[in-house]
Amino acid sequence: MVKDERFGRIAFIGERELAIGFKLVGVEDTFIVDKDSYADKLRELYHSGNFGLILASNSFAGTLDKKFTSLLYSSVSPLVVFIPVTEGAEEEGISNLARRVLGINMDLGGM
Repeated sequence: MVKDERFGRIAFIGERELAIGFKLVGVEDTFIVDKDSYADKLRELYHSGNFGLILASNSFAGTLDKKFTSLLYSSVSPLVVFIPVTEGAEEEGISNLARRVLGINMDLGGM
C-alpha cells in the first residue's frame, strides 16, 4: 500500500471484531480497547500527530469527557469519525457529517 505522509496515517480504535475487519481492508494501525482504556488511547492517538484520520467505535464514546468530545467533533486534523456499531445507536447522517467536516450543507433529497 502506497502511503502519502502529507496526510498522516489512518487508525482504528475499538472492539476486537471491528479491528480485525479494518486490518483486513488495509488499516494497519488498529487498536483493540475496552471501556476502561478507550478514552486514554483515543487521547493518545489524537495528540500523537501521526494520524490524519482516526476511526473510533462509538460503543465507548460515552466514557469521554464533554470537553474532549467537543474537541473531537470540531477537529479536522486529525479527523475523528465515530463508527456506529450498536443497534439503535443514533447515527450521524451523511448531511450532518459533511456539515461538520466540510462546513457545507448538503440536501440529499430524502436519502
